[in-house]
Amino acid sequence: MAKDFIEAFQIKLVSATAITGLAWTVLAELEEACSILRFTNASNTNVTISFNGGTNTHEIVVSGTVVELNFQTNSSPNNYVSKMKKGTDIRIKGVTGTGNIYLSGYYNTFS
Repeated sequence: MAKDFIEAFQIKLVSATAITGLAWTVLAELEEACSILRFTNASNTNVTISFNGGTNTHEIVVSGTVVELNFQTNSSPNNYVSKMKKGTDIRIKGVTGTGNIYLSGYYNTFS
């Protein structure tokens, strides 16, 4: 049973210098099913996000912006539990730049 609080996983990051244009760069494989994910693009390049290992493009994070995905808010009906599943392969793609792209996330703990 889920407890009445959430925990954060350690921030994941990729340097924009490691982004090589057409190739997808691994950002993270989720260690827990997350209710909130936040992408912070502190680089000088726009990046796209894939949640299925680079098969499809799902989001764009413009340089200097933050994108937060709150899955519980988007559940339907609202009393259902919505999370990004454990093991999700998150990758990014863009052009080489400077700065970092960060991923932070939050999940319920179980007893």
